Amino acid sequence: MKPLIILGGGLAGLSAAHYSKHPWCLVEMSTRVGGLAKTEVVEGGFSFDATGHWLHLRDQAVRKKVLEEWLPEGMDSFQRRAGILSHGVFTRFPYQINTHGLPAEIVSENVLGFIEAQLGEGGKPLRERSPVNFKEFILRHLGSGFARHFMLPYNQKLWTVDAETLSADWCGRFVPKPSLREVIEGALGHGSDSAGYNANFLYPRSGGIESLVRALHSTLRGEILLETQPVSIDWKSKKVKLSNGQTLEYRGLISSIPLPKLIDCLAKGEQGVPPEVEKAASSLRATTVTYVNVGVSSPNRQPWHWVYLPEPKFKTYRIGSPSAVSPRLSPPGTSSFYVEYSHRGELSKAECEQFAREDLLQAELIHRKEDVLFTHAREISQAYVLYDHAYGPATDTLFKFLKQSKIDVAGRYGKWEYSSMEDAILSGKACAESVDRVR
Repeated sequence: MKPLIILGGGLAGLSAAHYSKHPWCLVEMSTRVGGLAKTEVVEGGFSFDATGHWLHLRDQAVRKKVLEEWLPEGMDSFQRRAGILSHGVFTRFPYQINTHGLPAEIVSENVLGFIEAQLGEGGKPLRERSPVNFKEFILRHLGSGFARHFMLPYNQKLWTVDAETLSADWCGRFVPKPSLREVIEGALGHGSDSAGYNANFLYPRSGGIESLVRALHSTLRGEILLETQPVSIDWKSKKVKLSNGQTLEYRGLISSIPLPKLIDCLAKGEQGVPPEVEKAASSLRATTVTYVNVGVSSPNRQPWHWVYLPEPKFKTYRIGSPSAVSPRLSPPGTSSFYVEYSHRGELSKAECEQFAREDLLQAELIHRKEDVLFTHAREISQAYVLYDHAYGPATDTLFKFLKQSKIDVAGRYGKWEYSSMEDAILSGKACAESVDRVR
């Protein structure tokens, strides 16, 4: 029987393999499976994931699978301790319901701006309509104060483009929309840590996030080709040519590799792709994130699991601390950080390592630059998909063609979206079930 071919060995691809009821062959370009859910152990016993990989499990079936089958008795549960550093003050996340402690004029501007956004000037309700871009979403739901002091500058750093360039389609659960009561209580010091999709999370007791990958990998019974990637795909004859020289026929194809790469492989196949499909793929954009893993010779100075930094005096947009979550991730008496820089290719790794030392010190997360034991810069070339105004029409065209070609896509890169590890597992499962059902 021709196998199911799975492109990409991240969580989505591994999930598809786990749930498939038919023979499969998984193709992975790296030396081991896991995608971005890998853990790197470096000098002195420090462990780093590829930035923060905290599990937020909302789906009960996935939660049961992870906790009872894949990692029984191997997970710890945490309540998020996330902060925002602005105007020289640490406040709790989400910013919009935890403004107490900021300068009084900033709190006033935030609260009054929110009220005006909700009610309009003079208490006249605003006409309801869907925001046409992300900036309008922010102003409509949060107001001018929250926009100016956090949402616009932070998201400019994260996405590398102006908020007007982005659509509002991606926001969903990722941007909490508070009530007036929550905003007022937050200004008075009675804010909450429980808002947002990531208020609570799970993390492996040992081995970093790659423990989850290893546990899932151990359940698989199929062929895995490492250090191999697709060169071309003929969607009509259902054949994949691989970099190792093999050509494989398939009964079904699931791709979790980046969507532009998949279309490029299809374009190189015998059948090629229509011009409008190539054009749509060429319009897809994503940011690059360089993250710097930092080992520090002293314990954590602050309690935060991660900190958002909206102000331009900080080059980074976010700093996380693995050792603040789990002391097992760094040697006794030390601490660890990952410092993130989003860009479009203009920053070198060396520059980011220098910025990381400066940002950690200026953010009061370390006492002295001399406490830094090492800085190791790593790069994610397609970290955040840009939901610009070309995104919707382009993905509509691409997914319509892929459906006609009987090719399924899964995961953050396959579906070209902003999503979580749980979403990757669920989409891999859905693709496997689709292939088993239809083909």
